[in-house]
Amino acid sequence: MYSDLLIEGNLGAAEQREFLNRIKSGTEKLQWMMDSLIKMSRLEIGAIQLTPAPTGIRQTISESISGVVALATRKNISIMTTALNDIELYHDRKWTREALNNILENAVKYSPANSTIAVTMEQLPLYTKIIITDRGIGIDEKDYNLLFKRFYRGQNVAGQEGAGLGLYFARLIMEKQGGYIMVDSKPSEYTSFALFLQNCKKLG
Repeated sequence: MYSDLLIEGNLGAAEQREFLNRIKSGTEKLQWMMDSLIKMSRLEIGAIQLTPAPTGIRQTISESISGVVALATRKNISIMTTALNDIELYHDRKWTREALNNILENAVKYSPANSTIAVTMEQLPLYTKIIITDRGIGIDEKDYNLLFKRFYRGQNVAGQEGAGLGLYFARLIMEKQGGYIMVDSKPSEYTSFALFLQNCKKLG
């Protein structure tokens, strides 16, 4: 539609710029979705192999947070970290960073301006869980089992941009390295995602 209007040549300079920006934005979103689907498909069939190894988790988390700082700053959202011990966990840094980044991006997207996102860590005997909690719109319990399916989006996020790929991708990455992901939420109060990674040494 926008391209047809441009071809007709009846638009002023300001309108042309606006339509070109919309076309550019739409093209970038389509390219992102195609790239994401290709990566997910390659992970699913094993064409991409994760290489989990004993790796310090603090740097992985810090790099993930750095990836969403600009987005959070636009909404004046603070990302607070506590109890991030620099222990080695069995994970692939590159792909775990991508999983964490997907969760953090959602936390920023669905949080109100001037709020806080908390990132904490808890060590268990076999796993260590990384917990990301926001004070956003929340998720209904009946949606918990659907959240991690490809293309699923809850009814309460209909007005937000998104493709329903991020949580599915995060779950896939965690499972490919022997971990898993869980969610706890209360609508209009909070959402907390816990990502479980294997300890290099059993505790306790």
